[in-house]
Amino acid sequence: MDEREIRRKEMQGHLDAQKTQKDRNVMGQFSTPFPLALDMMKYMRNLLGTDEVSFIEPSIGTGVFYSAFTEAFGNKGQQVLGFEIDPHYFNPTKDFWKDFPIELRCSDFLAQKPDKLFDMLVANPPYVRHHHIDNETKVRLQSETLHKTGIRISGLAGLYCYFMMLSSAWLKEGGISCWLVPSEFMDVNYGEAVKQYLLHNVELIHIHRFKADDLQFADALVSSCIVVFRNSKPREQHKIQFTLGGSINAPEIIRQIGTQQLKADEKWTNLFVKEVQHDEQLAKLGDFFTVKRGIVTGDNDFFILDKDTVERYEIPQQFLRPVLPSPRHIKGNRINNEQGMPVVKQQQFLFCCSLPESVLKEKYPKVWEYVSLGYERGVQKGYICSRRTPWYSCEEREPAAIVVPYMGRSETSNRLFRFILNTSKAITTNVYLLLYPKPQYAHCIKDEKVLEEIWQELNAIPTETLSRNGRFYGGGLRKMEPKELMQTPVKGIADLMVGRKEYQQLSLFG
Repeated sequence: MDEREIRRKEMQGHLDAQKTQKDRNVMGQFSTPFPLALDMMKYMRNLLGTDEVSFIEPSIGTGVFYSAFTEAFGNKGQQVLGFEIDPHYFNPTKDFWKDFPIELRCSDFLAQKPDKLFDMLVANPPYVRHHHIDNETKVRLQSETLHKTGIRISGLAGLYCYFMMLSSAWLKEGGISCWLVPSEFMDVNYGEAVKQYLLHNVELIHIHRFKADDLQFADALVSSCIVVFRNSKPREQHKIQFTLGGSINAPEIIRQIGTQQLKADEKWTNLFVKEVQHDEQLAKLGDFFTVKRGIVTGDNDFFILDKDTVERYEIPQQFLRPVLPSPRHIKGNRINNEQGMPVVKQQQFLFCCSLPESVLKEKYPKVWEYVSLGYERGVQKGYICSRRTPWYSCEEREPAAIVVPYMGRSETSNRLFRFILNTSKAITTNVYLLLYPKPQYAHCIKDEKVLEEIWQELNAIPTETLSRNGRFYGGGLRKMEPKELMQTPVKGIADLMVGRKEYQQLSLFG
């Protein structure tokens, strides 16, 4: 790392420190580490095979990619253009690079029309989640994406998706884009539009995924990948490189996959590991169970009570339901019970009351006192609570015999996506997934011996199998949604629930 890059990095740190973490999250301002930027530039230098290239950067920040560009391609007066929307970074950056042949513009790249065309684009676009994009901008970008690509993109898409799908207008025919983006687009529903674009609008060359525990940004919880594609129509029988781990120039795992094998509506994360053998006849968890998220209270601090609060406000049993604590407070995989209550270190209760305010004030003044505290805090104005009548009521939910924390980390001592046997009458909040047997199999879990065997069989599912259907995030974080869990193969469950032969007949005729 030369002296100039050391000074640029110091400037980056100084400018970042002047902003709050929240402000940087809203604008998606997370600078790329220089070694990674240089690795990407060296990859592009080898791919293009020449130093004589023009380069555009749509979100230049303080110029880490330009710094890497000058090292990998040299500084020979190539045409270079960089955009930066935030004057806080733009002004110092313009001054820092004033003696270099780079044009800088302080403007929103996605609001500009191309006035030049370039050989290559390398970028780490702003990681701005959909709820930080104002509605007017979102509607404009959705309309522009549909017009230019013919693809409808979900309103849940992050800003980086629009950058990827709209930026090719600045590239020459055959020009190459290289993007450092969140890998979640390969698994989530809104990412289907991006995958359609990569399969049908451009020629996808390479996707390199970093391992989930290899966090590229120290200050942003996001698992990353590098996506490389050419601004040209895809060729038939074209093979795409999928690599995993290490660096894009020296990956640990390499796979070549033809475009005809890829579908936009399927998860792509599984493509980076050895090919999975699919058994169409294999039973899935969703054949026997319906999976639901736990209840959404609208404000856990108000609705989840401890014993002291219950006693202080004299809240009667009819307004309370036992509720399981957060998964991090449950060390084992079994919840025992005493008279229906879960045997846990700190017992908690869900407050739920459907009585009108007038009745509550008259018959239960202490309970009304507690509800009044909610009014003072503005709980009733929240999105969930404001749509309920009365707002302090909650969804009715039956306890589930088997529950699963919907997220986990690989470095924790507890098994990822562990199945917890809940023998109590406690319900859960939405940090858990709940397994309810389908009506025709409800009798199975009423038999304690069979239930115990089912629970043990579920916990025998390899972590790799569960992770395959889940989602990967930075820092080793994994998440699982109900539909994803229902797709999990459950080899031994059919034998326990109905018997393999009977299950196969049900599959064929049911």
